[in-house]
Amino acid sequence: MKLRLGLILALWGVLTLACSLTEGDSNQSPTLRPAIPTADLTIVAQANATASAIVSAQLTPTATATTNSGNSNTGNNTNPNCTPRTDWPVMVVSSGDTLSGIAERTGSTVETLVQANCLLNADAIFAGQQLRVPLVPIQPTAYIPAGCGVSFFFTFAAGKGDASGLCPLATDLVAATGQDFEGGRVYRYAAPAGASDPRATIWVIYNTGYWETVPDIWDASQPFSDATIIPPTGRYQPTGPIGKVWRENPQIRQQLGWAYAPEQAFPGRLQAMPASAPPPHYFYIDHGKGIVLRLYSVDMAPNTWEVVGSY
Repeated sequence: MKLRLGLILALWGVLTLACSLTEGDSNQSPTLRPAIPTADLTIVAQANATASAIVSAQLTPTATATTNSGNSNTGNNTNPNCTPRTDWPVMVVSSGDTLSGIAERTGSTVETLVQANCLLNADAIFAGQQLRVPLVPIQPTAYIPAGCGVSFFFTFAAGKGDASGLCPLATDLVAATGQDFEGGRVYRYAAPAGASDPRATIWVIYNTGYWETVPDIWDASQPFSDATIIPPTGRYQPTGPIGKVWRENPQIRQQLGWAYAPEQAFPGRLQAMPASAPPPHYFYIDHGKGIVLRLYSVDMAPNTWEVVGSY
């Protein structure tokens, strides 16, 4: 009897121990090793973040104040759904100007000028751009070298006077038309009286600061425009002499893009300096919007321009 009781107690102990071990295993969570996958995920996350930063840096330009040479209010910095103020006078932006500086000189604020001119980016104004301001700062009077019988036909902007010390030649006044493009401005100047070449000249002024000319060889017997060229909404295909140059010169067409509006007539003025002037050779031309450019003509090099005055 005692032997049987001992065996029963022994068996009961074994069963109790087995149940205890089984219950312990069923309540224990599976063993995980978070260090390895966590480290892997961290590396992947860092790599993705770095890649995103690189892509963003490539696609998002840094906003910097610019005064790149340009013409009028062309470019992509104007809100097309906004109407600028017309009750304020026009001021021409000079090289080195900033909107904050203009605001200070005109008794305004950057925010007010942005709204008045429908600007999308306050840091993207450029030399030659026309801005509406509450008042136009007083410009210095034109510099006329002593003893000259001929004066310049415009007023120099501050720091843009003619430094040659020579008298300018007489101003040629001719019929002209001008047209604004996405990438610059083009004008047609008739030949001055007595010119050896009776053809008019097409002047192509790029927003990049360069210029070139093409002789006008269009006549009324040639197509006025191309009906197969359809401009996008709000843009125009140039016509006549300017249109011929635009259509037949792919490089010019690519750089200029579409026209913003039809061409407009204005009195063209061209004033040269004496041949004895030291290089680089240059002359002055009426841009057609109250702006005067100094065009530099350099042999075997790109021709450049800058805004130097107004009228």
